[in-house]
Amino acid sequence: MLLYILAGLLLVPRVLILTGQNNHDWERTVAHLEAILNEGDYFEVNTVLTPAQDASWEGFDVDFSLYDVVVSAYNGEQWPEDLRRSFEMYVAEGGTVVMQHAANNPFPGWKAFEQMVGLLWRGPDGGDRVFVDNDGELVRVPAGDGIGAGHGRLHDWSITTRAPEHPIFRGFPTEWLHPYDELYHGQRGPAENLHVLATAYSSPEHGGTGKHELMVWWIPYGEGKVLTLLPGHLWAGQEDDRALRCVGFRTLLARSVQWLALGVVTLPLPEDFPTLDQTRIR
Repeated sequence: MLLYILAGLLLVPRVLILTGQNNHDWERTVAHLEAILNEGDYFEVNTVLTPAQDASWEGFDVDFSLYDVVVSAYNGEQWPEDLRRSFEMYVAEGGTVVMQHAANNPFPGWKAFEQMVGLLWRGPDGGDRVFVDNDGELVRVPAGDGIGAGHGRLHDWSITTRAPEHPIFRGFPTEWLHPYDELYHGQRGPAENLHVLATAYSSPEHGGTGKHELMVWWIPYGEGKVLTLLPGHLWAGQEDDRALRCVGFRTLLARSVQWLALGVVTLPLPEDFPTLDQTRIR
């Protein structure tokens, strides 16, 4: 087993960042994602842009099998059937994916996508809602009962580690401050086989729910894994990009990608990691 792990660590995982459509500023967001994953020699990163909205998809294709991890920053039109089928096969046969922020918004009605993401930006009838109560227990609200997806105002909020022994979160503080971001709440979906890694308290003072909303989770799909990472919002024209320059967010993204690719995490926790009282920005 040790030899297998050491052999894996000698490999440089191949990472695909996929974008091209998003209701957020995908160009600046992807520049941040590229900078994070290109820091050091841990990953080989390639970015592929889909056709723009309302443009022809004819001739567009992605060979997902070339990559160990796909990082999706895509939120736009439905993909062509061949591309959807290729993506499903990639994950089912062992591929891994990070859904970053609004990448959990698109594709209503694509059942396989909704299964592998679990909780998505959907209305109250779009599936179950899941949050964590004050005792740390998962609470499931059935479809049609309560609110659908939304968010409050941009503000600083803390992220709570819910799986301290998971390789991604090993060494993280129990709670740490994340700057000026959207805090998604009321996500809906099939919510099956959820492995919850982190939550955030959605404060009513800032337009939230008063619940501990899921922020980071992963779901097995066939032989593969899909991890959703909800922080990292940036509107077009929004000057304040601290959410993407947060040391905590940067660490989360890089360690998530490494865990998905290799099954282990060797990236150290930075010395300037945020505390409960202080954000840290690169």
